[in-house]
Amino acid sequence: MSDTLIIDPLEAELFERIKLLLFSVNLPVQRLEADIDDIGRFAAPDGRSPQLRLIEAMPPLTPAAEAIVRAMIRAYGIELFTTGSANAVLRAMIKAGPTRFAQNALTLDPDAPGPQRARQLVSEFNRIFECYPERGFSQARQILSALGLPVDRNTPRCRRSKRDGNHPSGQVSSGL
Repeated sequence: MSDTLIIDPLEAELFERIKLLLFSVNLPVQRLEADIDDIGRFAAPDGRSPQLRLIEAMPPLTPAAEAIVRAMIRAYGIELFTTGSANAVLRAMIKAGPTRFAQNALTLDPDAPGPQRARQLVSEFNRIFECYPERGFSQARQILSALGLPVDRNTPRCRRSKRDGNHPSGQVSSGL
């Protein structure tokens, strides 16, 4: 038996659309160094723009970056591509890159007033970083917590199992 991932077709389409935006925007590709392994290979001078090289290669996002983008899609859906606060969130994520955007979101005061959907998304980012400690932010949050700064401690640790539906990307396997 093999695991078959079941992904909502709209989520898959929005994910590819966001990935294309991340790669094609006229900003330095180094902003994506936490999101794409060995990003420097796309910045080598050869007459083509780094953005064009990214689009040609369409490299995968790191697992943490993919989970962050998918969490945003689940939180906002197609609203990411309309006007308003959801679109502002998307534009901020494109400018910073998914991982840095999520890290910055975690620095917001968890008790500050704000939309419930945004607070839930920040909690999801927190969970994603617990699942991917190699992104380094978990250790920083632990140090800040030791200093008395608020950290969301209600976030459960993840299990990296695709079989039980707790895969950080939100993908569920059918077990077929």
